[in-house]
Amino acid sequence: MYSFAQRRDMSVMDEPLFGHFLQHTGVARPSREAVLATMPLDRPAILAQFERPQKPHLFLKHMANHTEGWDEIADFTQHKQVLLTREPSRVLASYQQHIDRPTRLDLCYDHQWRWLNQCQAQGLPVLVVDSDALVTDPESQLKRLCDFLDLPWDANMLHWEPGPRAEDGVWAQYWYQRVHASAGWEGPRIDQPWPEVSDWHPDLQQLLAEVQPVFESLQSHTH
Repeated sequence: MYSFAQRRDMSVMDEPLFGHFLQHTGVARPSREAVLATMPLDRPAILAQFERPQKPHLFLKHMANHTEGWDEIADFTQHKQVLLTREPSRVLASYQQHIDRPTRLDLCYDHQWRWLNQCQAQGLPVLVVDSDALVTDPESQLKRLCDFLDLPWDANMLHWEPGPRAEDGVWAQYWYQRVHASAGWEGPRIDQPWPEVSDWHPDLQQLLAEVQPVFESLQSHTH
């Protein structure tokens, strides 16, 4: 989202389905009450936001599981879909900082896989991007993404001013510390070792084993 926000031809919106997701599922999140109090919760009000872009293009950042309880693909057939997938142990390690027992619903892989298959079945444009590849070589991956979206390359997408953006959701204080401290794509952190999953609770190890094949199926579509 921060990369696309640097483009003069692009408005961005941060997780517009989040309020609906929280209301529908009842799941706990650190920002739950603030989200429910400040975001539109019903389908017409949510979709109405997409009709008022301030610039020629609109980038919608979603969590795939926010489509839970939504008539998934029907409202997005005019959009180009980009699925950003990440190695499950890293996703679980991130979630555990704020959620004691992440679930399969939290991890999004099933929703991404279902969305990919729905797009392919209906002939809708869809691109799968690997998070590690994006972090390792952001310029190449962002150029590939721009090609898919029929947008000219804009080198401004590689850098941004440190600090929050006006478009950030109210949950930013819990999840966006690293991007707020950055000034652009930084490359892989050598001080961030691979998670030691052998030390995890058996339930988390089982969850990791369950979603790994789905992740690998998604990965097969990144090339």
